[in-house]
Amino acid sequence: MDERLRLLCAQLAKMDSAQAADWLIGKYPIDSIDYGEAILLIPQRTWKRSDQRRLAQYYFAKLPFSGARGYESFASVMSIKLIIECVRAFLPMEESRVGLLLYYLVSALERAAKNDTDRKLIREFVSEVQ
Repeated sequence: MDERLRLLCAQLAKMDSAQAADWLIGKYPIDSIDYGEAILLIPQRTWKRSDQRRLAQYYFAKLPFSGARGYESFASVMSIKLIIECVRAFLPMEESRVGLLLYYLVSALERAAKNDTDRKLIREFVSEVQ
């Protein structure tokens, strides 16, 4: 992480969760070229569950991501169950897009899974969308 991103992390840390979520969404709208910086900043602080959901619902409007980083960022701060709920809200999509989504999402979720319940949720989700 470069110095500029470290300074942004420090700035985020001074805000409460809701303010930080508002700031990220305002500074990095999904139609901006640098919205990926928000994805890098999300795992750098703790978030209230309501703000986790709000950030995911906002940034998941770009699904599927073209790589694993977005899913990994959210998986580092959210439960498997909540991520799946948020992703599910953006289905159905074209079959080719579902394939891309699953390719990166499933591996990120499997790495973040903490127990058999998480792994079962992942399997059920994959079965549901395939």
